[in-house]
Formats: sequence, structure tokens, C-alpha cells
Amino acid sequence: MIDVLIFAGVVGSLGLVAVSAVLNYRFGIRLGGQDEVERHLYGFGLGLADIVKALMPFCLALAVGKRDWLAALGAGVFLVVASVSSFYAGIGLAAEHRLGNAGNNQSVIDRRNNLQAEQKRLQGRLEAIGQVGTHQEVENAIEAAYAQPYGRGKRTVAVHSDRCRKNMIATRVACAKIARMQVTLEQAREAEASWGRLREVQAALGGLDSSVQSADPQLDVLDRVFRWFDAPVEQADIRTGLLLGLGLLLELGSGLGLYTVTTPWRHRDRDVGRRMTTLGDVAVWADERLEAVRGGRLTANVVFNDYEAWCRDHNFVAMREGVFVEQLMALAHEVGIPMEQSGSNLEFRDVAFGKVVA
Repeated sequence: MIDVLIFAGVVGSLGLVAVSAVLNYRFGIRLGGQDEVERHLYGFGLGLADIVKALMPFCLALAVGKRDWLAALGAGVFLVVASVSSFYAGIGLAAEHRLGNAGNNQSVIDRRNNLQAEQKRLQGRLEAIGQVGTHQEVENAIEAAYAQPYGRGKRTVAVHSDRCRKNMIATRVACAKIARMQVTLEQAREAEASWGRLREVQAALGGLDSSVQSADPQLDVLDRVFRWFDAPVEQADIRTGLLLGLGLLLELGSGLGLYTVTTPWRHRDRDVGRRMTTLGDVAVWADERLEAVRGGRLTANVVFNDYEAWCRDHNFVAMREGVFVEQLMALAHEVGIPMEQSGSNLEFRDVAFGKVVA
């Protein structure tokens, strides 16, 4: 299980290294000016340096362990310089993106506010105008009023008053009515234009992202948290702190993450190395592998082969066969295990292998 977790940590750390390298590449291409080759040279240079940076903790630890102080100094200096450069690149790009997103969000908010203000103005104007017919209906009513005959004659209002341009006593009432209808006509045209614009405004409002309520939501939340604890902080300082936190996260993850997550593997190798320099103890082997069995017989060759297998499984160094047999004979004499010589081989009686090699 621990190996699965370490492997997952390695994958995550390599992902952070890749992200940091890409950020450094993007920052580097901005330093190359207008020349395309120089832009990519700067980008690849900073990106590759960031990848090498992830190996420096291993080099530094190995150099210190070997007391190679020059190599340790070189690895340390490279790690610091590459980390500072990558940190600067990371927070620079993050600041640009954050300000760009804040600007886009603010433009959405400003446009929504302007549209809402215009919508309110249009709705107020329509309420003031009230219910009027369409301009075509009002125009038809005006033409019908002009076509009305007056008195007993057959002349119409339009003919007698030259469409109310002449102030004639006989058509004065009719022209006053037509004048009021002309005002209604203008109101009808204005109402139709206002309705058309109102529909455009409502469509534009519907097309805006309704989730954008703040230029920088994270900044606003942290600002309220600080104020909640009665410790107000300038928003510019909060923004700087967020950028520094992001930069440190990327640098620690890409620079030290790989070295940190592989710590159990490295310590396991060290433990194996230490144990492989330790001789396998005969008494410990016998306690783990032998048990008293009446009538049992084990030859010295068989028990030594089992002892060698036990040492391999436990990462111990097996002692020579002669030394092993001498120590086992001394142990057998001490605990009372019968021994007898069978030809050229020594046998241990009343014992057998009672446990499986771990």
C-alpha cells in the first residue's frame, strides 16, 4: 500500500514539475523580444532549468553524504537560483491572469449595471406613456378625422383647413382633436421604439454570465474574513499574499515534492544496506526455524542451506559454513540437542523445521 501512495505522490510531483516548467517556458518566450528563435531559446532554457531543479535535492543530499562539498555547493546554488527565477515567473504570470480575469469580470458587472439602469429607465418611460395603440392605428384614426365632413357641406376637415394648417373656425374643434391625436402618435412611436430597445436590453442581460457578481470573489471573501475578525487588511496586500502563496506552492511542489515523496523508498534502501552488513545470528535463526520433534533428524548441510535462505530473506549476511556449524554445535550443547556423527556429516537429533521462512 505504501508503494502505491508513493507512486501516486511521484506522479503528482512530476505533474507539478511539468506545470512549473510550462509556466517558465511561457515566461521565457516573453523575454526573447520579437525574434522567434530567441523567444523559444529563452523559453526552453527556463523550462529545462526548472526540470533540472527537481533533481537538485537528490544531488545535494548525495553530495553531503559523500562529503563532496563543491558538488553540494553547486547543487544548493542552482536550486536557490532556479527556484527564485521560477518563483518570479510563476507569480508574474499569475498576477497577469488574475488581473485579466478581474478586469473581464468587472467589465461584465459594469455592462450588467448599465443595462439594468437602461432597462429601468425604459420601463419607467413605458409606464409614463401608458396604454396606447400602435402608431399605424393612431395614423389611421388621424386620417379618418381629416376625412370627416363638417357642417352640411361635403368638404372635409382636411380640405377646408388645409390639414389644419389654416385656423378655420368651422374646423377648430376637429383640428384640436387631431392635434391631441398627433401627440398620441408620437407617444405610440416612442413606445414602440422603447419596447424594441427593452427587448434588446433584456436579451443582452440574458446573455451575460449571471454567476459573475464580483471582480475577484476570492479577494472579496478573504477581505470579509479579515473584517470578521476585526483585522482589516488592504485588498492589495491580500492579493499579494495570494500570489505569494501560489508561487510558494508551485516551487515547493516542483522543487522538493519529488524528493520528499520518495523518502520512504530511500530510507528502505538504507535499512537494507545496513542490514546486509549484519551477520545472521544463529540463535535467532534457530529460534525462528527449529522446534523439538522426537525422532527428528537434520544434517549440518541441510540446516546450513536453510540458514542461508533465512539470511537472504531477512537481508542478513550468512556466515561461513564452518563457523555456522561450530556456533550451532555450541548452541545445541547448551540447550541439550543430541548430536551424532553420521559418516562425514553431522546430524542433529530430535529437531525439525517447524516454521516457514518469512
